[in-house]
Amino acid sequence: MPRSISKSRGQNERKKNASESLLFLSNILNEDNLTHPILSDSAARSILRLSKRHGVRANNKIYQKICRKCHVSLVPGKSSRIRISNGFILNTCITCHRIYRFRLDKNR
Repeated sequence: MPRSISKSRGQNERKKNASESLLFLSNILNEDNLTHPILSDSAARSILRLSKRHGVRANNKIYQKICRKCHVSLVPGKSSRIRISNGFILNTCITCHRIYRFRLDKNR
């Protein structure tokens, strides 16, 4: 019985550390890293890796800034193209030409 308690404590600690790391990496991704695109691309790959390995998800706004196909950060004008068409925001990755569609909220 004590073994399962210590295992759950370790798992909680691991998830807590992973969520702190996700918060730090999402702050890096939110900054204007136009001078260091390699840093923001590395943060994007690390966010995807952490969320997959530890089962901790970041905010949906963070996932909208990462290309799920080529794992780069989507910076409008540099690595992505944004268009508005038929009530959708079309976010196109310039690297792999993957198109992401997000419904345009009428309250914005």
